Amino acid sequence: MGRGDSKMKKKILIVEDEESIVDFIKNRLESNLYDTHIAYDGREAISKITSNSYDLITLDIMLPHVDGFEICKTIRKKSKKCLIVMISALDTMEFKTKGYDCGIDDYIAKPFSARELAVKIKALLKRKEELSSLKDKSLCDIILKEEAKEVLVGGFEIEFTPSEYTILSVLINNKNRVFSRADLAQIIYDNYLGEIDEQGINSHIYHIREKVREYYDKEIIKTVRGMGYKIYEN
Repeated sequence: MGRGDSKMKKKILIVEDEESIVDFIKNRLESNLYDTHIAYDGREAISKITSNSYDLITLDIMLPHVDGFEICKTIRKKSKKCLIVMISALDTMEFKTKGYDCGIDDYIAKPFSARELAVKIKALLKRKEELSSLKDKSLCDIILKEEAKEVLVGGFEIEFTPSEYTILSVLINNKNRVFSRADLAQIIYDNYLGEIDEQGINSHIYHIREKVREYYDKEIIKTVRGMGYKIYEN
């Protein structure tokens, strides 16, 4: 493999304190596709995240020194583009919701299949590339740029996670249609962006609204009681 090929590898950081799980994940990932790095505790993870850029990070919650939620916040302060897959034995709605609120793209419960994780990682990265090639879309003072997850609102650039961008894009492209939470969750799943429950969709809608509200004085997404969401046409 030449030097040019190696530069095309996707850079992945595995944040996990159990060596057996690190090996479990790493051994399943295709070495010709990914440049894999490891952090065994929260401090090491934050150090690597602040000094490097990654395409995707797998992240445990229960870690020495700094937990996964705080690490996730650090990632999102630096980049909205990096994909985050949270992997944890804490398989409850509370922890999943908190993860999505912090900006994760998918949540996988332990024990898990390394093969399934590898498939999800490949699909997430593929969809991220597909999103980056989308043409501009606009709604009043809101423009969805070709660069996926980046949106111009009143001339100001706002970054969205891949899941948030997908939801906003679907709503803008279907202005007259109401999408239920189940509809949007299925769209996220169909676009290889992970499994999100209805509470997760609520969190995504909230974050989209909050990001846009700072630069746009009109409500962008309307809640249709008992039905779901649609773009608010002013």
